[in-house]
Amino acid sequence: MPRTVPVIATESPGYFITAALWMAQFAAAAQFSIGSGSNGVPRFRGYQTSVQSLSDNTWTPLTLDTEAFDSDNGHSTSSNTSRYVVQVAGTYNILGHAAFTANATGNRAARINVNGTAIPGSFVKGLAATASHSSGVSTSAQAVCAVGDYIEVYGLHTAGTALNTAAGSDVACALGVFWIAG
Repeated sequence: MPRTVPVIATESPGYFITAALWMAQFAAAAQFSIGSGSNGVPRFRGYQTSVQSLSDNTWTPLTLDTEAFDSDNGHSTSSNTSRYVVQVAGTYNILGHAAFTANATGNRAARINVNGTAIPGSFVKGLAATASHSSGVSTSAQAVCAVGDYIEVYGLHTAGTALNTAAGSDVACALGVFWIAG
C-alpha cells in the first residue's frame, strides 16, 4: 500500500497545535527520516543470481531475482522482476549495474528507465572485457517519481550474438532505488 511523507503540523488562524499533536507528528517525521523497515525512507536494492540471455544490440530490462532490502514492497521476485514500483512519491537516487559474462567482442552499456523511457544522461557505455574476464557497467540518475511509476535498469551489448549476464557474485546486475526528497 502506498505511503505518504509525514507532514509536521503548522499553526493557522483558529487552529492550535497541542503538545500531543506536535509530538505525534514530529515522531512520525523522525521515524520516516531515520526509522527502519517500513517506517524509514523508501529504499530498495535488488540483484541477479541467475543469468539472463540478452540478444545482440537490443536494450533489455535486467531481471532481479533477489532482494537485499525492499522497505515498501515495491519489487516482486515472481512478476515483472525487472521493475521497482514506486510506493512513495518523491525524488529518487537510482543506481544501476549491468554485468556481462566474458566475451572480447563489442561494447557493453547500461541505462536507467522510468516507465519504459530512458532517463536523459543515464546511458553509460564501456568496452568489452576479455575472452576470459567478465565486465560490468554502472550508471546513476535522479528522477522525480509518482506512486505507481516503475524503475528499471537496462543492459545492452554488441557482441554479435546472444550474451549472458553475469550473476550471483560481486559481478552481477543490480538496481538500487533510494528516496531522497518529497
